[in-house]
Amino acid sequence: IFRVTNKNVPYELGFWLRGVGLARFVQPNVSGGGLKQGVTRDYAVELTPGEYLYSCPLNPTPDYPLIVKE
Repeated sequence: IFRVTNKNVPYELGFWLRGVGLARFVQPNVSGGGLKQGVTRDYAVELTPGEYLYSCPLNPTPDYPLIVKE
């Protein structure tokens, strides 16, 4: 479970976790938006081993890496 909170951004944010490269199409992923300031949302996903990226598609943030090992 990924718990995401918009603590102090005055517009809606989102969350997107996906695989890297072509793995994006076969690895588990999760996304959602509507995170107004002060709102917290949980995103549940069962991840398989591999490399993932997460970011906010509604905000100019970089892609952050996440590596899942067995």
